[in-house]
Amino acid sequence: MTVTACFVTRNHDQSLGRAIQSITGCASEVIVADTGSTDRTTVVAAELGARVVPITWDDDFAAACNEAVAAATGDWILWLNPDEEVEAGGLPAVAAATTDTAMFAWRVKVRQLHRPDDLGKGKDGRQLRLFRRDPAVRYRGRLHPTFAPPLEEIAAARGQRIGTTPVVIRRHAYLSTPTPDKMRWVVRLLEAELRDRPGQLGFLIELGRNLLWLNDPRGHEVLGEATEQVRGLARNPATPSPWVGSLIEYLLAVSPEHLRSTITRAEVRDLASRWFPGTPPVIWAVAGERFAAGDYSAAATLLERLVQMGRTGVYDQAGGFAPEIISAAAILNLGLCYLHLERWDDARACFVQVVDDPERRDAALRGYRLAELRQRPSG
Repeated sequence: MTVTACFVTRNHDQSLGRAIQSITGCASEVIVADTGSTDRTTVVAAELGARVVPITWDDDFAAACNEAVAAATGDWILWLNPDEEVEAGGLPAVAAATTDTAMFAWRVKVRQLHRPDDLGKGKDGRQLRLFRRDPAVRYRGRLHPTFAPPLEEIAAARGQRIGTTPVVIRRHAYLSTPTPDKMRWVVRLLEAELRDRPGQLGFLIELGRNLLWLNDPRGHEVLGEATEQVRGLARNPATPSPWVGSLIEYLLAVSPEHLRSTITRAEVRDLASRWFPGTPPVIWAVAGERFAAGDYSAAATLLERLVQMGRTGVYDQAGGFAPEIISAAAILNLGLCYLHLERWDDARACFVQVVDDPERRDAALRGYRLAELRQRPSG
């Protein structure tokens, strides 16, 4: 079985070389579908033996992906992004996967790294990245393209299955720093995608959040539309989209004058507890809303859960978040809750844990002294 590694690129000369080198000895062919690079991307690709396929960019990632796959000649396709690499030791597993005649495709672990000096940690998820070259396999979607029809349907029609392989693909997410120009480009693709296929909840939420990132007030209208869609699905046992967590965070923080929905905070908290019981950023958002409302007991309960998650490592790892919200930040804010609840010993214990944190030292010292002062008998 032969493997073709496929990329879609534009101005990735700083990362593409690492990506191609990571599959040396595994891929018999490398296709680089370039959408108009103005740097040395195509030169780097050619120097490393890749076949460069120039394509016209039409604000459609799926179209570019389909052109890359159409140019492939291998029995299998290994899909990589130019800011990724196959982790050392994964190539034998790729080779072994392609010899299994019962399998049509494989999910691999994609680890999104947030720091270049910590390759073992990041946001992990499973994605279909290794699949047989088959005329029925097509991508669809202007942004974040998916398979249409799903690979599961194609596999079933071929009498084959989809499995999970131990291969790990590292994505160097820190290279994709958001800038206003990049976010405007993302907004353009999201708007085009929603024109093509209106009403997609995840894309509505992503569009609204990105518009607000750009200080565009249209974001509130878009998120209001998404909120009403979510309200109609509130009886669902599970969230209709992972993006709903981001919507919940927005709804717990947005001011009443900007809210474009009649949903109540109580309804939002109910959705959070049912759909995201193990998702740290959602729990953090609810804790913050409860603290601001003066419900320190509820806030403390949520923060205690976050601290426990940080200690055990047991939580939903599908979404990225700042690690501080299950460690130092959670502990400091838990101490503040205990102050309001007059649990002086518990408050001091929290502040002692974070007093050596440079960012929280002053707040921890003030909290500790206040707990001592309040507990000290009068007179």
